[in-house]
Amino acid sequence: MKNFGEILKEHRVIRNLTLKEIENKTGINNGSLSRWERNEVLPSIDACIRLADFYGISVDELLGISNDDFGIRTVAPTGDELSSEERKLLSVYQSLSPDMRETLWSLLATWTPDTKFKSVKN
Repeated sequence: MKNFGEILKEHRVIRNLTLKEIENKTGINNGSLSRWERNEVLPSIDACIRLADFYGISVDELLGISNDDFGIRTVAPTGDELSSEERKLLSVYQSLSPDMRETLWSLLATWTPDTKFKSVKN
């Protein structure tokens, strides 16, 4: 499976665009684009949305996600076993305010019959 940087670069190269051209068209700094393509850091969700819109693809496609990727884990992974998507989700969660975290847990409780989501508090 390709990583995010490989997918991102592939979409740029297929269209014969330079990093500077993408910066001019999206407003995303070409240095950031370069670091993302090299998988040194991951972009924000907003940047992923902007890039997917720019390339005319879904965010799922940009992230390399397919329906086959939605398997169920029976054991919680340790930090080293987290996928890049899971690390990204954790990073977003950690940046949320306590009120937003509570709202997220409430939303998760509506999506799953598992009661562990119903009582989690910070």
